[in-house]
Amino acid sequence: MGLCMLNRRERVLAMSAGCGSVRRLILTLAALACSASAQHPPVLLYDKDFKLINPLKGENANAPFSTQNTCGTCHDYATITSGYHFQMGWDKISDDFGKAHGRPWELTRGMMGGWYPFTPRQFAKKNNRFAEEIDLTTYEFVGFSRIAPYNAPCGACHPGGGGLEKDRQGNRYDQHLKANPQLKQALDGDYYRSAWDRSGVVEADCFLCHLRGYNFEERIAQFEKGNYQWAIVAATGLGIVEGAVANGETPRLTYNLRFFNADGTVLLPWNGPPPSMNCSYCHRRSDVYKRGFTWSDMHNPDIHYQQGMECVGCHTAQLDHQIAKGRSRVSRVAIELDNSMRSCRDCHESGFGGATPLRHKTVRPSHIRRMACQTCHIPKIQRATTMGFESTTGQLVFLVKPPGAKQAGDPASWGPDYERREEGRIYPFNNCLMIWWANLDADGILYPLFLREQAAGWKLFQAAVTDDNHDGNPEVNRAEEIIAGLKAYAALLQGNPRFRRVHPVYVSPDGAFHLDEKDRLTRLDYELAGLARIAFPISHNVAPARVALGTRECIECHASTAHFFRGPRYLSLFGPDGRPVSRPMGEGIGAGSFAFTLSSLHLEILRPLTSFGLMLVVFLITLHYHSYGPKRIPFEPLSHEIQRFTLLERGIHLFRLISFLMLTVTGLIMAFNLVPWQELLFASPEQVRTVHIIFGVLFLVTTLMGTVVWFKDALFADYDKEWVRVIGGYLGYKGVVPAGRFNAGQKMFYWYTTIVGNLMSLTGLLLIFKGLVSLPALVFTSTVHNLLGFVLIAGVLAHAYLGTVANPGTWRVLVDGYVTRKWAEHHHPLWYQAILEKERAKQAAADEQPGARTAERQ
Repeated sequence: MGLCMLNRRERVLAMSAGCGSVRRLILTLAALACSASAQHPPVLLYDKDFKLINPLKGENANAPFSTQNTCGTCHDYATITSGYHFQMGWDKISDDFGKAHGRPWELTRGMMGGWYPFTPRQFAKKNNRFAEEIDLTTYEFVGFSRIAPYNAPCGACHPGGGGLEKDRQGNRYDQHLKANPQLKQALDGDYYRSAWDRSGVVEADCFLCHLRGYNFEERIAQFEKGNYQWAIVAATGLGIVEGAVANGETPRLTYNLRFFNADGTVLLPWNGPPPSMNCSYCHRRSDVYKRGFTWSDMHNPDIHYQQGMECVGCHTAQLDHQIAKGRSRVSRVAIELDNSMRSCRDCHESGFGGATPLRHKTVRPSHIRRMACQTCHIPKIQRATTMGFESTTGQLVFLVKPPGAKQAGDPASWGPDYERREEGRIYPFNNCLMIWWANLDADGILYPLFLREQAAGWKLFQAAVTDDNHDGNPEVNRAEEIIAGLKAYAALLQGNPRFRRVHPVYVSPDGAFHLDEKDRLTRLDYELAGLARIAFPISHNVAPARVALGTRECIECHASTAHFFRGPRYLSLFGPDGRPVSRPMGEGIGAGSFAFTLSSLHLEILRPLTSFGLMLVVFLITLHYHSYGPKRIPFEPLSHEIQRFTLLERGIHLFRLISFLMLTVTGLIMAFNLVPWQELLFASPEQVRTVHIIFGVLFLVTTLMGTVVWFKDALFADYDKEWVRVIGGYLGYKGVVPAGRFNAGQKMFYWYTTIVGNLMSLTGLLLIFKGLVSLPALVFTSTVHNLLGFVLIAGVLAHAYLGTVANPGTWRVLVDGYVTRKWAEHHHPLWYQAILEKERAKQAAADEQPGARTAERQ
């Protein structure tokens, strides 16, 4: 079992042998040897001074064990704790970090030293001028930073090592404070009023991630007692800890002897890859407030969990513990590892790990391009989350989403917020809104007030605030209440050495407000990006494909009541009545009221009506045929008597007809999502779209050509009125109906198809190049295009009936271009008379030729 069972001297020699690649090779071989069996081998426990712990023999039985000296004998402790989960920005922390970002109080990008309104405590700088500048020391961060009853101290979700073990200069806290006890009174953000010398430090807690059954709540309890170095013993169950450093006591430790073998080694159910439940200790606790995230939850399931996947299936890591991550857009730690994990496409396009291959048989290609996978595949979250929080009273008060739920994490169903991000694609989020007090200092920067400062100010003006929504928490929402608060903080902050100028500001999603020179409440022109609203991305709790958005037809998103466009998108936590203010969801993705009203009108009303209209046309055609039958004027093909259409005209009509038929097939498949027909005739939805575009271009060209070629013949004349009066004889009239080359009905059809066809072509072009138009214009264009398509199909159906069944044989004129004189005289008498006149004139002109007269005399 390699190094795992070596004695202490042999381990130390092995750990110190060589350097660089040689040392890493030894550690790697040791790790491989230790993992050769299914179970982690037993280990000996050592304390922070590398003294053996063996309670069976009474050796150091009251000393908490050290992971650096216990686990670190085989595992490269320094490499592991350099991972971002352990550092959380501590390796890059600097008092001057935030100056370049317009947030001087920020010290790093990570959890340790970073800041955003959702976690309002401000990490203390290393060097401070006044005690008033210190809000949250490193010591308080570990166990004394709880800001609400349902929160935990910040250190609970830090696995140890990094900033919980060593200060900003690389000194181990307990050793350095013992050597320099005066640091307790120094304005040092790492040591001010701390008790590191008694609490000990928090080394990397390997068991937090790798031990099934780890007691996370016990870890929290020990941290809040100040028993930092003892927390690991109590949380693993290896021992019982009594007493609290916070009460001035020295904790007493009793090891549980049943975990120890006769040789003093310990065997626990260590896990190689961390179980998902262990990840949830931290990520569920925080993420349920951010986005309603849970894992292994029957009320809020994820299809990946249901198929047996663990967190590490996507969030992989090597021995350096740099865990693969996505890109949250909120957390800015380890940005160099953004998108280092496998994406949805990485697995589902290749079938990696047995992932279901992408099909999307019922999804428009445009939707695939415009929407992230999560948008459709996370239609609902089944745990309540937060709509936002406010700290105007000095207490962090969370408002729950959806309204009606009691607290975050309760079973409740809600739909995500939708916004456009990278490449214009739509992603799901939970928009969290925030209200807090700040001070506009002389440098023009808004500095957040500490929670203790906000609490002190609240006492000065709370009598002026009413609970408008009767939820038990007074809200500062009306103008007179905001003014009262601003005046209270103006008085409170006088003399505060933190600021060079006192100018309180009320920060909210509605804007930043302050009192101008005349004490009038005025909006402050200040960029509030990331200060009053945070969009937490939603990537987990993925639903099965069968319940993804769109599986129940387009109406699921485009209906007048659908959440995607009509759901509430909260813009403000409090309106005048103390209730949240919202606007329709569609506005967040650029679809105004007109756009989504038109979209729902199209799907809910126009599409069913046009479908009924097409069936009505077919019914009327059938009714006409059975009532009047066909016209029995004989048509003789290949007569070569009178040329009705030239080769160019026949070509235009033929290719226009072919393109129309292909457009009808592909258009109906897309309009009604006819998946069986799509699978029968085409390889994919993308191919349907491609074929539609190709024949759309052909239809555009032939329509324009037809418009030019037949324009003169399609102009109306006075005699067309008679044709219209008798409906061309189609309703039983037996007399002669006047008509030129085109009768009035054909002229109307020309203008009908010219206008509708060109509008179809124009709207089709806009839909092809949809990136050039806004979303409202796109929805309007799509609706008009579809409606015109149905209208054109109805007209062509009637035209086809009249040109074939109602007038048998007439369609053959499009083959050779000729008709008989009898047919021409009956259907187009005026045109026929014009032809006769031309023939007589031609003959007369021929007769008048000199050669013709000489031949006649002879």
